[in-house]
Amino acid sequence: MDQKTIQKIKNDRQCSLLEELLREKASVLTRAGWAVEDVLDKLARLERDIEKKITSLNASAKINDGSALLRQKENLCEEINCQIDEYNSFCRKAHLQYYYLIVTREALGLRRHEMVQKIYRIPEKKKRIKVFHG
Repeated sequence: MDQKTIQKIKNDRQCSLLEELLREKASVLTRAGWAVEDVLDKLARLERDIEKKITSLNASAKINDGSALLRQKENLCEEINCQIDEYNSFCRKAHLQYYYLIVTREALGLRRHEMVQKIYRIPEKKKRIKVFHG
């Protein structure tokens, strides 16, 4: 084999290796982004469910019809607070997954994160509601 052929084989191997590294970098970034998106999707579903229950609670608050209804309202408040606790737990997880995404980007040499901040907006934690006692 002549020197040109050997050099071409080396260049082809190097190009192939670089392509594989780029694919792996893209894959790692994709997985990190999906992890944040998954948690944000769960937060959105929980938020919708919490809002429905709060709307239901507010509608039933106008009705003052005996102790059985009062217990139902108290139970609904407790359900809402359990979901708020779960929501806040997912907020913490979203912040952690976002942190991992940023660390991954930094490790891969990506230093500007303004667009990532716009895409992955993590909502604030929610405050528990006061239990309804009539």
